Amino acid sequence: MEKFLARSISIAFHPLLLPTLGLLLLFQTDLYITFLSGTLKQVVIISTLVSTGVIPALFVLSGRIFKSNSDSWEKVPVQTLTYLISGVSYFAGYYLVSKLPVAGFFNAIFLSGTLVLVALALISLRWNISSHMAALGALFGIVLAIMLRLGQHDMGLIVVILLAGGFTGYARLVMGKNNPAQVYAGYILGFSILFLIFNFV
Repeated sequence: MEKFLARSISIAFHPLLLPTLGLLLLFQTDLYITFLSGTLKQVVIISTLVSTGVIPALFVLSGRIFKSNSDSWEKVPVQTLTYLISGVSYFAGYYLVSKLPVAGFFNAIFLSGTLVLVALALISLRWNISSHMAALGALFGIVLAIMLRLGQHDMGLIVVILLAGGFTGYARLVMGKNNPAQVYAGYILGFSILFLIFNFV
């Protein structure tokens, strides 16, 4: 039961879904860009889902298929390639969103996400850092930075994000996917990059 719950949490807060979930969450608050029309919000959400979720997911699935059917793929660092392909997809999302009249904030999200993925790709060559926790740390970093810049606070949102991070970290440990150091390092990495970019740039 415990492993089933951990797996469910891990899927719910998967890095491929979190950018879209994060935007949906932000759109429900008064913290930022609430003036966007419904149509623009839909365009942003769809662009985010395609570039940060669908395209990387297709690559992951195709990579697993090729690896299972070819011995030559055994030595290929599939996880590292996944991060790099995801980074390219994020950059594609940046290009799509840059055509919108309110692109600045979203451009920063995609470019920051690209930096996180490049960092994960480099680290994963030597160490199994947690991408789940990096994504949740990034979400907390961007929300906290926005709150500080706008002088607004939504403690409910902060609590939800922190709980999501705590439960996900627990899930990764229960499933044996990461050790405590990898969980904490992933969270700190994602948080640091997004918080610094949105708080000081």
